[in-house]
Amino acid sequence: MKKKKTSLGILGTIVAIILGKLKYILVVFKFLKLQTLLSMFITLGAYALIFGWKFAVALVYLLFVHEMGHAYAAKRIKLPVSPAIFIPFMGAVIGMKEMPINAKDEGYVAYMGPLFGLLSFLPAIPLYLYTHEPFWALLIILGAIINLFNLIPITPLDGGRIAAGISTKLWGLGIILLLVYSVMNISFLGFFIVVLGSMEWYKLYKKQKRLKDDQLEVQELEHLLVKLKQESHDLDSIQEMASKAKWKITNRDIIETLNKLNSEIGKMKKELYLQHLSGAFSISEEDSSNNQQIIEEILKQLEGKVAAYKKEVLTTETYYKTDKKTKAQLFFIYIGLVVALAVSYYYGNGLLMNHPEIQREMNR
Repeated sequence: MKKKKTSLGILGTIVAIILGKLKYILVVFKFLKLQTLLSMFITLGAYALIFGWKFAVALVYLLFVHEMGHAYAAKRIKLPVSPAIFIPFMGAVIGMKEMPINAKDEGYVAYMGPLFGLLSFLPAIPLYLYTHEPFWALLIILGAIINLFNLIPITPLDGGRIAAGISTKLWGLGIILLLVYSVMNISFLGFFIVVLGSMEWYKLYKKQKRLKDDQLEVQELEHLLVKLKQESHDLDSIQEMASKAKWKITNRDIIETLNKLNSEIGKMKKELYLQHLSGAFSISEEDSSNNQQIIEEILKQLEGKVAAYKKEVLTTETYYKTDKKTKAQLFFIYIGLVVALAVSYYYGNGLLMNHPEIQREMNR
């Protein structure tokens, strides 16, 4: 029975870590005060009902320290994050309010979670040696598995975010390894992560493939914006430029803004036509000022969207570029952490399997 509960607990924890990375679940708790403390107690109660209070406290403790590692790293690089949230049977998450400026910083934030996770269960080693209580050996195993699993080089796991600073090609290796494992062991959880990781990798591939086209498009949009501002008093001219430009642009937000500009100009020209029919051959100063204000406001919106598009293209170009020194540093700290966690797992497993009480249960 203990062995069965242990297996279920480990599986549940792994699921919790993966699903806990999905940022949209923060919406459930965003209006709650003391959200970390409240969600922690709710999660404790949920796990305790199934696995008992002792296991629940250990699990929440491991998840909490792991997330505090991310929070600590984010604070060090002045990256704003939301408070930690615990979701029963899903895990814990700290949402980033802003993305790091490059893959090196993202790798640093990702790395500190499993590192704190390693430090969180190390005290269990002397506690086991002193008490010979199998619970402490189980804590070592559980902590090692949670953090080792998180180091698989595939997004959205921490390992994928660390590996990205070395080479995004490692995501492909992670996908292949996890896919083979999932097929051999019929792991639905593994398939789920493979799907998420593949989607993220394909998304990045598409961005990088059309990078040169996007850079050229940004340049053309900047030139267009200058011309539109220069011709803002000529309704026919800016309408013609906007109409021609939107057929060459791929960015949907900018296309919508150009459509909005055309639509407003269409309304203005219709109003002018109606005034001409009524005998007014010149537009009033007030109407002219209002029209100009509307056009300038739309052009301001367009300028903001072009700037955002330019920033996105620049991020695609530079985000994953790291020098050889950084690649080497990320590689060695990644491998070192994997080795330390693997050794801890086998050590804890050895302690547990050689414990007299566990051996008696297995020999029954």
